[in-house]
Amino acid sequence: MRRIILLLTLSWQLLCHNASAHALEFFGDFLYWKATETVDWTLDQNSNPANQFVAYRTIEYGFDPGFRAGVAHEGDLDARFYYTRFHTSTSDSATGQLTGAFMGAKMNQPPAPTSYFDVGQVAAEIDYNMFDFDLGRRFQPSESLMLRPVVGLRAGWINQNIDSQFDANYLDNGAPLHRQVNEAMTNDFWGIGPKLGLENALNLHRGEACEFNLAANFYAAYLIGHWDVDDVTRIANTQNGSTTNSNYVVDVDSRDFGALAFQAILGLNMKYGRWTGTVGYELNDWLNQGQFFDDATGPHDNDLLLQGLTARLGCSF
Repeated sequence: MRRIILLLTLSWQLLCHNASAHALEFFGDFLYWKATETVDWTLDQNSNPANQFVAYRTIEYGFDPGFRAGVAHEGDLDARFYYTRFHTSTSDSATGQLTGAFMGAKMNQPPAPTSYFDVGQVAAEIDYNMFDFDLGRRFQPSESLMLRPVVGLRAGWINQNIDSQFDANYLDNGAPLHRQVNEAMTNDFWGIGPKLGLENALNLHRGEACEFNLAANFYAAYLIGHWDVDDVTRIANTQNGSTTNSNYVVDVDSRDFGALAFQAILGLNMKYGRWTGTVGYELNDWLNQGQFFDDATGPHDNDLLLQGLTARLGCSF
């Protein structure tokens, strides 16, 4: 957190340097994104030899709103600082002959001959917070084409939570027993590192009052990353009115390695006086972001995709 505060202070000083001689633009983005990260939370299977099947249930997110806000200093060397915030959550449930996909539920399945859970449910969320500081210089190889190479810094954190619950009813030593298994998993990441990019604008119309441009921007960032992955399961067995509680902890070491991210934005930009507006499609691909551990494949290296609508409104002073 100290590094991010330092980054904010240094960025603001750079933006404000000689600001009286050049324009400052304040802008805000409305985001409507969908997160995609392939994570199976349970599998449903039919043990009947005549009709065997296995159906995997995957955590799926819908579209949710977010925002981006920042300030840009336009001059001989452009500078831009902004913060991106996006939060999404989802839930799912299933019935049948269920097996938990993660270690805590898998290792605490009901004993044979039951072997399966009857009911399962899951709740998951992703909390995305990212700061970007960009420096760029504009080049105009032709009257209708503008290029802006970008170097910069990116820092922030991405926290993910997956909470699952499984229930089963079966006989134990001839007496009914209810088993409930609650597994809480976290995948918390933070990182900081350099960023490179290229912004392109192709002019479609330029008049006295306004102009329209087709924008295509591409960025790549490589962050020195740290992951904290936790997996704690609580088991409650209730029989004859008495409940016995126990815990099962999957010991996963924290991880430190590079986090590579790609970003692309394609859209239409309009300028009218001191106002600017942009509407486009944005894609963010965070490689190896999901470091969960499950019983089927061991440690994960899942990509996290964030994509959808980005709409910007800015004003220069």
